Amino acid sequence: MTTIYAERAWRAFDRITLADEIGTDPYWDQAVFRSDCGTGCCYAGHLALDNGGAWLVNIRDNGDMFIDGTLVSDDDPGLEFAIWEYMLAEPDDPEDAIEETHGKQVVHVSYRAERLIGLANVSHDLFYSNNTRADLERLITRYIGPRPSNVGGNAN
Repeated sequence: MTTIYAERAWRAFDRITLADEIGTDPYWDQAVFRSDCGTGCCYAGHLALDNGGAWLVNIRDNGDMFIDGTLVSDDDPGLEFAIWEYMLAEPDDPEDAIEETHGKQVVHVSYRAERLIGLANVSHDLFYSNNTRADLERLITRYIGPRPSNVGGNAN
C-alpha cells in the first residue's frame, strides 16, 4: 500500500480512539456509518471527515434533516442507503459509486472511505459494525500496513 493510504487510515484510527476516550464530536459508533441524530459515526465516517468530506444532510438537535436549508425526509427510495449516510461527491469518487438526490451528486460514506485508503472494490471487513478498536487496529495493519512513523497517536 502507498504511504498516503497508511497515513489516512491511521489518522482516522487515532480519531476514533480519541473520540471514544474523551467523547469528541462526532463520537465513535462503529455500529452505524452515521447516526440518525448526526452526532456519531463509524471508522468510515471518521476517515471521510478527517479527509475533508462533507455530509449531504445537516442534522439538527431535534433530528430534523436539511439539505441547503430545506427540510428533507430521512428516506429517499432512489438511494441505496439512508440519506444521512451520504457525502457530497468529489471528483475522485468512483463513477459507479455516485448517486443523485435533491439535485446533488453523492457517494455513500463507505465508498468514500474505501477510496481514501485504496480499498475500493476490494472485499474486506474493515467497516463491520461489530469491530472493536483492537479489531480495527489489526485490520488496518492487515489491509493497509503498519503505522507510519510520521503519524502520531497511540495504538492500543
